[in-house]
Amino acid sequence: MTVPEVVFVLGPPGAGKGTQCSKISERYGYIHLSAGDLLRAERASGSVNGDLIQEYITNGQIIPVAITIKLLEAAIVSSGASKVLIDGFPRNKENLEGWETEMTNTGKIKTKFMLFFECSEDECLARAMGRDQGRADDNVESFKKRINTYLDSTMAVVEEFRGRGALRVINANPGPDIVFEETSKLFQGELSPDLAAAVTQDVAPLPPLPTLPPLPAVSESVITEQQPVVTEQQPVVTEQQPVVTEQGSLMIDIPLDAHSDTDPGLFSYCTLL
Repeated sequence: MTVPEVVFVLGPPGAGKGTQCSKISERYGYIHLSAGDLLRAERASGSVNGDLIQEYITNGQIIPVAITIKLLEAAIVSSGASKVLIDGFPRNKENLEGWETEMTNTGKIKTKFMLFFECSEDECLARAMGRDQGRADDNVESFKKRINTYLDSTMAVVEEFRGRGALRVINANPGPDIVFEETSKLFQGELSPDLAAAVTQDVAPLPPLPTLPPLPAVSESVITEQQPVVTEQQPVVTEQQPVVTEQGSLMIDIPLDAHSDTDPGLFSYCTLL
């Protein structure tokens, strides 16, 4: 059975964690679990923990770790996913210790790293007040309480992961598309080469090959005519050896004198008895 890999996603309220998690899920195949969304859903379900959760959320306080871990574990198991983004958790050292005791040390999950979206307080406030998600904590008073909790408690967890060498920081002040460009570079670096090659991306086309200049024409004057080579055949003169016949006579080939009236191509033969 594959042990799910978890990436924690943290940042101040209004940093755009939910937006970036949705983009990461679509591109890289993670499921996105928001601890806050799970808690709000549990509150709305009318369970025994609903009123308690409502009180903590309204006051900008951190929900008891046992409730949050139980909800997260149930969501991971039911999804059957092997890659999980957990947004908004762990919010403090108690959350982290409870998670590692219940989930990491028991081998139920493997924590890969923490993704931290860094954003200024003014930008976060403007975003939180500008969104319309029907959240009870999207007001200035609740926002300030959440910021204080974030500074007092959550940053200690961020520094813990920094000390472990497992913190990845993204500047979340620009618009969501620019932020996701930087986030994508980070996830590409975290993937193995095979998985990285399989991720669908808009790849710029290769530049066209340069056009080579035409070859210069060859002048006729450059072409040389192969002249035949004539060699003079030198006559080969062989010395005719006398031949003795069985009858004991001697035959001698004597070429005719060049000035003789006889055809020079003929030979005269004299037989000596």
